[in-house]
Formats: sequence, structure tokens, C-alpha cells
Amino acid sequence: MAIPKLFGCVCGQFHSPGEALGMTPGTQVAVPIPFYVIDHPDGVALFDCGLPNGMTDRDEAYLTRLRAGGSDVTLTDDETVDVHLRRLDIDPDRVRYVVLSHLHFDHAGGLHNVPNARLVVQRREWEAGFDRELAHRYFLPRRYFDLGHQVQLVDGEHDLFGDGAVTLHPSPGHTPGHQSARVRSTEGDHILVGDACYNCGVAESRIFPEFADHAAMNRSLDALLAMRDPGTVMVWGHDVDQWRDKPVLPRVRA
Repeated sequence: MAIPKLFGCVCGQFHSPGEALGMTPGTQVAVPIPFYVIDHPDGVALFDCGLPNGMTDRDEAYLTRLRAGGSDVTLTDDETVDVHLRRLDIDPDRVRYVVLSHLHFDHAGGLHNVPNARLVVQRREWEAGFDRELAHRYFLPRRYFDLGHQVQLVDGEHDLFGDGAVTLHPSPGHTPGHQSARVRSTEGDHILVGDACYNCGVAESRIFPEFADHAAMNRSLDALLAMRDPGTVMVWGHDVDQWRDKPVLPRVRA
């Protein structure tokens, strides 16, 4: 098995009422929007790709819907996907894969930065993005993910490079075809949970978003937790504590 390098990048912040993220009700919180760079000998893969660069423009139309629910995002010029990649000496045009945990705009929004990448998405998720009813229920606007990339649809578990270094695992519930990833890298064994669980506290409380399928989220989270070995690190979707002074992964900074 080839051993890749794994890096964590923060592409802006999500601002939301605490209860929407399974955190303290009645508070306004700011949480990181991470994506991950997997530098494998057979090519570079991203797990998610953060916000679109256009979110640096505060007139972005999609923010209107977010703000109506009391949420917002912020993104600076030095936090965009392309800037992070260049800090790692990676040409965005040469990214081979983007594994999308799901199609929300803060996970798929940066796709315009990597035009030659192949998207690897669970079939159920991709189909939901083109189903008017499901796309509306789960907040899956096509303008952020339907950009003309090559798309590889997978059904169930998938070995991305064929060597066991990066394996994808269905974890539906947050959206119909959400998936997580296990990465065995020079940094150790990590499970990139994505929004199957926002933070460590939610893993205990099981307070999930209102729009989600809670029964499916419980099953998915139980399955992900059962995958752990003694040294496995769970990397939650938007966990403030995992990105503070001692980040859970090597963090690419300005």
C-alpha cells in the first residue's frame, strides 16, 4: 500500500445558531469549514472542497436563504481552495479526484477551482441533486456541483486508489448519499466523518439537523464508530476544538 500525505485546510467559517449544529442552544457559533488534501503517489485527491471563491463577495445570492435562517458564512481571499493548494505546491489543474462527502455548497462549492478533477460521489447523492423534491429538502443547489466535471458514481464502499490507502464508506442521513472516508496516511489512521457528525459532542448527544433523516444518521454514525481501531482519529465535520491551537491534522495556513 502506498502511503499518502494528509493535510487539513480551513476554507472559511460557518456562522449559525448553536442548536443548528448540535451545540449550545441560544448562542451564535462560528465553526470551521474544512476540506482535506490527500497527496498520494498516484495523484492528488481532495475530500470535499469548501466554499466557492465567490463567497468572498458579500452580495452572493445564495447567502440570502442562509441569513433567513439565522446563518451566514465568511471567507477571506487567503482561505480559498486554490490558494491552499498552491501553498502545498499543488497545481489545482492537476488534482485527480475530488471525493464529495455530499453536495452542500460548503463542501462542493470550491469545485470551480479544480476543473480537471474527477468527482467521486455516491450514486444516491448525485441522483438526489437532480431530483427537484430531494434537492429542495436537503439544500442541494446544482449551480455549485453541476459544472461539467467527469463524474464517477459509486455504490457503497469504494477503494479510491485500489491499494487500501483511501476507502470511502456510505454514511447517509445528513443527505441521501452522504459518504465518509478512511485515510491511512503518514499521519496515521483517520476517518474523515464529514457531516455524518458535526462535532464530538454530537457523537454523544445525537442532536442532528432538523432536515436530516435521524434514524439513518444514527445508523451511519454507529457504523463509523465501530470501524475505529485503538489508534484511529475521528475527524468531525465542523468541530471547533479540532482546529484550534493543536489541529487534528497538519494544517495549511497563510
